[in-house]
Amino acid sequence: MSTVSKGRTENISNVLLRVPILTYAIITVSLPAAALFLCFVTAVIFQYEDVNDTQCNVTNFVPSISAVTGIRPQTYLWRICIALHSAPRFAIAVVYFNYYKNLQHLISTKYLTLFNVLLHVNFWFNTIENSSLVGVTYISNKENYPVHEKIFIVFMVLSLCYMLINTILFRWTRTSTLTPDEKQSFKWKTIMFLANFWATMGLLYFFVLHRFYCRPLAFSGFSVCEYIIGYTNMAYHFTAYLEFKHLTLAMGSLETVHSNGTVSNNNKKKE
Repeated sequence: MSTVSKGRTENISNVLLRVPILTYAIITVSLPAAALFLCFVTAVIFQYEDVNDTQCNVTNFVPSISAVTGIRPQTYLWRICIALHSAPRFAIAVVYFNYYKNLQHLISTKYLTLFNVLLHVNFWFNTIENSSLVGVTYISNKENYPVHEKIFIVFMVLSLCYMLINTILFRWTRTSTLTPDEKQSFKWKTIMFLANFWATMGLLYFFVLHRFYCRPLAFSGFSVCEYIIGYTNMAYHFTAYLEFKHLTLAMGSLETVHSNGTVSNNNKKKE
C-alpha cells in the first residue's frame, strides 16, 4: 500500500499485521459495552442487596455503574476491559487530530485561528476524557469516594464538551453537500450528543433528589441516566468508523521515496 503527500511517496511492505477499521471499532467499543452489561446482569442476579444499598436506605432497584463495576469479581472484568480498550481510544484521538488538520484548507482564513484552537482543545478533551474513564475505573467509589466522584465529574463534563466540539468540527470541515456516510455520521453524532446531554441533566436532577431529599427510587433514576450516558458515549465514539471506514491499521516496513530520489526505509536513508 502507498500514499503520496508533499512531494514524497510512502509505501508499506512486508505487512505483518492488518486490522480493518471496522474490526478495530467493534473490538474497541465492545470491550466496555459487553463488560458493563455482564457486570450489571451478574450483580443484579447474585449480589442484588449489595449493589442496591443506598446512603439514605431508601427503595432502589437499579444499581449504579460504580456499584456493579466496583464489587468483586465484576471489578476485575471491568478493569481489564477498560485497560484493553483505552489504548485504541488514545490512538483514535491522534487520528482525529490529524484528520481534521488535513482538512483545514476547507476553512475560511478568517476563521482558521479559531478552527485550530478548537482542533487542539478537541484533542485534549478527548484524551483527558479517556484518561478520566481509566481513573474512575481504577479508583472505585468504595476505595476513595471523594476522588472517584471528582474524576467522574471530569469525565462527564469533558465527554459532553468533546462530543459538541467534535460534531462542530465534523460539520465545519464538510462542503454544503454531504455524502451518505457523512449524513449518517453527522446524524448519529447529533443524536448521541443530545441523548447524552439530556441524560446528564436527568442525572443531576435525580442526584439532587437522592442526596438532599432522600426520595425513594431517585437513585434508580440516577442510575438509568448513568447507563444512558455510558452507552451513548460508546455509540458516539463508534461513529468514527464512518469517517475512517477506508482505513486499515497496518504494521510493516515503511519506505519513503522523496522527490529528489532519496529513499528512506524505516527512517534510515539510502541514496
